[in-house]
Amino acid sequence: MLLAGVLAACTYEDVGDPTATAERSSRPAPSVPTKGPEILEAETRNYAELEKSLAVAQGSVLLEDSGPADGPGVGFSKTVKVQTAGRYTVTAACVGIPDAQVFLSRPGSKELLSLDLDCSGALSQVVELQEGYVAAMLMRHDPTGPWTGAVAGVRITDG
Repeated sequence: MLLAGVLAACTYEDVGDPTATAERSSRPAPSVPTKGPEILEAETRNYAELEKSLAVAQGSVLLEDSGPADGPGVGFSKTVKVQTAGRYTVTAACVGIPDAQVFLSRPGSKELLSLDLDCSGALSQVVELQEGYVAAMLMRHDPTGPWTGAVAGVRITDG
């Protein structure tokens, strides 16, 4: 009974029409573009070709990543820890566009290593890595353009 009396003492004042407020403040959720079937098919073919291009990399894989090379959400970024300092081979490739750019940031270095890719084949370069973290990132000139199914990837090996 005491609880009923306390609750009865609480009042609610209506400050307006809640539906009008909800309509005024609601915004459509941002839509994420989707890839059509033809783009997904092209992307699947391009990933298969990319894998063949990156397969030239010999040795144990330290870092490997790939992703769309055009369209919304373009690129990739992956970081791994180098356990043993030494010479490593960076192999990068792209398929479905004329060119792309992969950056490598190395421990102990303030500069980025830029690999300018001609997408007609894989590019391999030997780099000296110290113990610590290394990151590989794909950058593209127009990340807001349409998807075409283009892809790019990188593989760092100890070979």
